[in-house]
Amino acid sequence: MQVCRSNNPSNTQYRTATTPGGAGGAGGGGKTVGRWLKDRKEKKKEETRAYNAQVHAAVSVAGVAAAMAAIAAATAASSGAGKDDQLAKTDMAVASAATLVAAQCVEAAEAMGAEREHLASVVSSAVNVRSPGDIMTLTAAAATALRGAATLKARALKEVWNIAAVIPVDKGIGAGGNGNNGSNGNSNSSFSGELVPEENFLGICSRELLARGGELLKRTRKGDLHGKIVSVYINKMNQVMLKMKSRHIAGTITKKKKNVVLEVIKDMPAWPGRHLLEGGEHRRYFGLKTLLRGVVEFECRNQREYDIWTQGVSRLLTISAEKNNRHRV
Repeated sequence: MQVCRSNNPSNTQYRTATTPGGAGGAGGGGKTVGRWLKDRKEKKKEETRAYNAQVHAAVSVAGVAAAMAAIAAATAASSGAGKDDQLAKTDMAVASAATLVAAQCVEAAEAMGAEREHLASVVSSAVNVRSPGDIMTLTAAAATALRGAATLKARALKEVWNIAAVIPVDKGIGAGGNGNNGSNGNSNSSFSGELVPEENFLGICSRELLARGGELLKRTRKGDLHGKIVSVYINKMNQVMLKMKSRHIAGTITKKKKNVVLEVIKDMPAWPGRHLLEGGEHRRYFGLKTLLRGVVEFECRNQREYDIWTQGVSRLLTISAEKNNRHRV
């Protein structure tokens, strides 16, 4: 008896293996539920390793910056006792700049999830470094940590389209019951695996923070205020996406809304009455102009949080525009 293959476009992405010789095992292109769960668990481990490596790299860079700031301050103090005023002023300016860079590196490491006690211990040890050998050791360790973090991140990003990841992205798999194998193949093949090089370490930190998301207060068109889990990222179509999730009973997240971001609107007027709250004078406001919902307004608790979101989203829009321009050429 001749067996014909069915053309029914039913979803075969997740199959339950019943018997070794059954239909579930015969489909070479399908995955069993057990295998899919195992793959998901392994990818979660890889992402955790990549995240821990990035935090370790951030702490290492903060240590190097702290050591440089301490050495610059010591140099400025010693040159201040000399007779060359111009050299002393230059040393003081360099010390001030090095301190600023060190402070920003420490803040970036803490924002990425570094434990404050561990970070303080690393910085405390770094500021006592004086010999050239110790400085070279710190620098080499930081460079190794950065290379390791970049390698693990690249490995995780190459698989991000095939399995759910910590960083929210669009997988492009037919979700509404449309599990057509042909469409899946097209969506997977559209991602070449090419990674766009990052300009600097702080840029990587900013993109990671925006993609992982954070809690912001959102104001509706009617003036109602709602807390949202907000994340912004570039999807596979090179669009900057805004994703908002709502927390409900027992901390569960039940609603998700996505919108294409067109523009960042900075320095929006303060919301009525918010200045009366504790710390109200430090609150800042910005908006994201979206394709379908117009301007979505958010409140930041302080200037630093405001800068992270406005500068970070602006950077994503620039990256998206540059990629789209290259594709047009």
